[in-house]
Amino acid sequence: MKIVILAGGLGKRLWPLSSNMVPKQFLKFLDHESLFQKTLLRFKNFKSANDIYVVINKNFEKILKKQIKEINFDKKVNILIEPDQKNTMGAMLFTFKYLKEIAKISENEKVLFLPSDHLIFPKEKFLSYLDDLDSLEMNKIILFGIRPTRIETGYGYIKLSKKIKDNLYKIDSFLEKPDFEKAKKLFISEKYLWNSGIFLLTEKVFKDEIKKHSSHQNKFYDLSFDNLIKSFAEMENISIDYALLEKTKNILVNILDLSWSDVGSWDSLYDVMEKDENLNVTKGNVLTLNTKNSLIFAKKKLISTIGLENILIVETESEIFLAKKGESQKVKELIEKMKK
Repeated sequence: MKIVILAGGLGKRLWPLSSNMVPKQFLKFLDHESLFQKTLLRFKNFKSANDIYVVINKNFEKILKKQIKEINFDKKVNILIEPDQKNTMGAMLFTFKYLKEIAKISENEKVLFLPSDHLIFPKEKFLSYLDDLDSLEMNKIILFGIRPTRIETGYGYIKLSKKIKDNLYKIDSFLEKPDFEKAKKLFISEKYLWNSGIFLLTEKVFKDEIKKHSSHQNKFYDLSFDNLIKSFAEMENISIDYALLEKTKNILVNILDLSWSDVGSWDSLYDVMEKDENLNVTKGNVLTLNTKNSLIFAKKKLISTIGLENILIVETESEIFLAKKGESQKVKELIEKMKK
């Protein structure tokens, strides 16, 4: 099984701490390891992984190599630098073209794609799911879903259909990020999963499915690897979900019964971090009085609060971000406003 870690994202929803040069996956929120390092270490003793690849853009090459060196990772890590940022569909197409033409893999070898900035516990249980699938004859895309543990508006959802075997189900439909009332109904129902953004497939399945459902991408996949690199900037900027997963019928979902978070917002970061007796998450020079259920990160200045609840405060060298808890999914809107 080939392991492909997608590490080219910018992590905009964790602005202002996450930046274009040091995005979310390379930040060390929880302890001395970044989210990327935790993702890589997940496969340190995974015997089914015979090759590991990390897909990034050129701006991250230096920090990536530094973080691999920090953890003394003893397996070879192949670094693939995308010619341009074209979302997850572009990253996948670029990777498969490299694996097929340069690495010369078999068209039936299993390839696992996963983001570099997710938390998964326990990792041994996650790897056991992969071991179970390693012996499966692969003629479909296997998408991994998580049973919801709370009402969540920041994730996409998968509606389950017929059970095939064990943890494998057919997919009825995909749902975009819902509003609160809709998310409440999805949480109560047992038919919906969070879409983890992790999937397993072969080069043959990928090639066949984009030929059926993604003519734009198929045009680029027909190019040689060198010509793909030259033409990459012309490719559509689109996620694998929109381009392929939501169109194909040749897909199953595997339910992961474990703890998972995409750490995709300040609210989700608050959920996974250690809290004090007042349920506050603090980092840096922070002094609180009668403050509860809040996240406060200080970089240079002292941040002091009195009588506040359910707030988010993040201070960096050049910005200060304040928000009400539950609203941090809107950070992308704020960034767009700042650009204008």
